[in-house]
Amino acid sequence: MDFNCVSPSSWVSEVSQQERIKTELQQLFDAAHFELPAAVTLTMKKRVGSRNVDFLAASENFGHFMNRLNHKILGSAAKLHARRLKTVAVIESSADGRLHYHAMIDRPCYFSFEKFKGVVTGQWLRTDFGYRHVDIQDAADAGWTNYMLKSRQKNSCLLDSIDWNNCHLIAE
Repeated sequence: MDFNCVSPSSWVSEVSQQERIKTELQQLFDAAHFELPAAVTLTMKKRVGSRNVDFLAASENFGHFMNRLNHKILGSAAKLHARRLKTVAVIESSADGRLHYHAMIDRPCYFSFEKFKGVVTGQWLRTDFGYRHVDIQDAADAGWTNYMLKSRQKNSCLLDSIDWNNCHLIAE
C-alpha cells in the first residue's frame, strides 16, 4: 500500500477493509472444518535452468505438487474420482525475493504425522522449483491461519496472495 498517494482518511479505510477481508477469510478457512490440518511451509528455488520463478510458475509448481501429493496419499481415487485433500495455499516473497508457500493441508486420519511429513517433503522435492527448506508442523490452528494471512511479505493485497487455483476447501 502506497500511503504517499492517498489521503489519510482513504488509507485508514483501506486498512480497515484489509482487516475485514482478513477476518472473513479466517472465518472461511475455519468453516472448512479441517480434521487434522498440518501447517506447511514450502520454499521455492529462485531459478531452474533458464527459467526464473514468478507467481505463475510458482502456482503451476504448487499445483503439480498437490497432484503428486493427492495421488500418493489418496491413490487412484485422486485421479479416477477427483478426490483431493483440503488445502489452503498462500504465497509470499521473503526479503531476499525467494517465493515460498504457507499452506494448511488436511492429513487423512489413516496417515501418521511422520509418514505424512515424509510424503509431503518427498513430493515437494520432486517438483521443478521445490527447494530443500521445508517446515511441516502437526495440528495447525487459528494461530497458523492468522500467520498465513499476515500482511507482511505479501506483494499486493491479501486476496491476491491466496493461490485460489490450488485451494480446495471441500474434500472430494
